[in-house]
Amino acid sequence: MNSHQSWRLTVTSSPNEAPASLHRPESRQGKYCEKCIELQDMADALEDYISRTNEQLLKSEMSDMELEQIFSACADPMIVIRDDGIIVRANKKMLEHLDCCCENVIGHPCSELLSKEECQLVTSRKKGSQTDIEIVDDNGNVTNYIMTTTPLITLDGTPGTLAQYKDITDRKQAEKALEKAHAAMERIARIDGLTQIPNRRTFDESFLTQWQTCIEQNTPLSIILCDIDFFKRYNDTYGHQQGDYCLTRVAQALATSLPGNSNGLVARYGGEEFIFLLPHLSAEEVSHYAERARSHVEQLALEHKGSDVAANVTLSLGAATTVPHSDMQAQHLIRAADDALYQSKKTGRNQVTAVEFTG
Repeated sequence: MNSHQSWRLTVTSSPNEAPASLHRPESRQGKYCEKCIELQDMADALEDYISRTNEQLLKSEMSDMELEQIFSACADPMIVIRDDGIIVRANKKMLEHLDCCCENVIGHPCSELLSKEECQLVTSRKKGSQTDIEIVDDNGNVTNYIMTTTPLITLDGTPGTLAQYKDITDRKQAEKALEKAHAAMERIARIDGLTQIPNRRTFDESFLTQWQTCIEQNTPLSIILCDIDFFKRYNDTYGHQQGDYCLTRVAQALATSLPGNSNGLVARYGGEEFIFLLPHLSAEEVSHYAERARSHVEQLALEHKGSDVAANVTLSLGAATTVPHSDMQAQHLIRAADDALYQSKKTGRNQVTAVEFTG
């Protein structure tokens, strides 16, 4: 029998192998088949990589297009500035805000188009920072914005910042209107509606505050109680409308008699009664200001036919001064002033009675 080489036929359905290959490891044909299979595997892997890369590039391009549309169509002004201060992008709203065309914005330093404050906020690159800014145009019109800055890498690969301007002018105006309304309500709550001087609530709050302060500082505190003489007769004679006018004029006169450099106040205490709160003054000084208040009212020369004291409106006053301490009750000082006022009325009215209260 003649010697011959042994061959075997292999049929495979694998795409990585030839449909029909003769395998014999030692043969040239076998090595060729193995090389073909290896090249086919590499080609398939390369094709798969290209397919996946193209898909990723397509998604990236679509994402960039979406971002570009968002940037361009955003209702808020938006601008991208490199860290060196050069503007690289600006959307339509930003160009309208700057009142410039694209050629006069892109590539220009932000200092040419934005305020110093805006440039500093952008170039500081504080991540996610939000700052209220106020921009005044050439006509004096004020616009309020919240400026949001976000660090990013620009299209040319350099670091920069995206700045977005949210117009909050309407909100700011509403806040200011609300603040004014609150201030007006607070004033109404603390001011007597008729005489426009502080009311009793204001006095009570101030009195307790000053009382504690004088205890801590070991300084005197004084109260002056005032009462319009025969005011009920005044109302009966001239009517309540004229009575209100009298109260208003008296309140104004008392307010002008306050010491100029003090934390004192005069308030309407109730009806025709008024009260002074005078910290850091000696008893002699308080007597002086009480007499000045009496004189100011007398000088108003408001006719009072129902008075048994004078032809015009007059005032009786009682003053009390003390140096408060922690064992003393604040209301006792008011009671001492009330007792002094009673003494003024008892001894003829239109006068001042002053006492030093020791508790």
